[in-house]
Amino acid sequence: MSTWQKYKALGNLEKFGVAMGAAGALGGAYGAFAGARSEKLRTKSLALQLKHKEDMMRFNIKQNESQAQWLNQVFNKQYQIATLKQGNKKSTAKTSFAARGIQMGVGSTKDVFVSSEVLNAVENLTMNSNKVRAITNQRLKGVGMGIKADMTGLSADFKNMTAASIDPFMSMTSSFMSGSSNFISNLPESLLTK
Repeated sequence: MSTWQKYKALGNLEKFGVAMGAAGALGGAYGAFAGARSEKLRTKSLALQLKHKEDMMRFNIKQNESQAQWLNQVFNKQYQIATLKQGNKKSTAKTSFAARGIQMGVGSTKDVFVSSEVLNAVENLTMNSNKVRAITNQRLKGVGMGIKADMTGLSADFKNMTAASIDPFMSMTSSFMSGSSNFISNLPESLLTK
């Protein structure tokens, strides 16, 4: 008796059980395929998001350097304005003293101009120190962004490698094999005997 004839000889409930077993094996295989494909696409999508994030960080690093250069220009302009004010103050004082007939470079006038020069030098050094600190801090932000961008790029590469290692057909085959094994082991006894 052939397998088909044996199948026809089964009762309706047994035929239904065989059909459901076959459908279960095929459904499980398709489910495994779809699940693995979905996971692969999700991982690729995450890799693309990380790559975009890395690209934006690298763009921001360039913007950060532009900000550092802009800070340099701003501080240089402030330094120019301050030194011009210092020069104006000094020349106004000299003119005022000369107009009143005070002799320059002797006694208390000498002390006034020396202390003024010292205060101007301290103010100029402070402005330069603030400029260097601000520019360095801005550039250090860029270094931090560069490190984060590198780490994000590595994460994107790892996600791409993970996505490449996911094989929906292998997952489907594995699930189909175990489903088929389960299907065969649950077949009615009358189909398996000769």
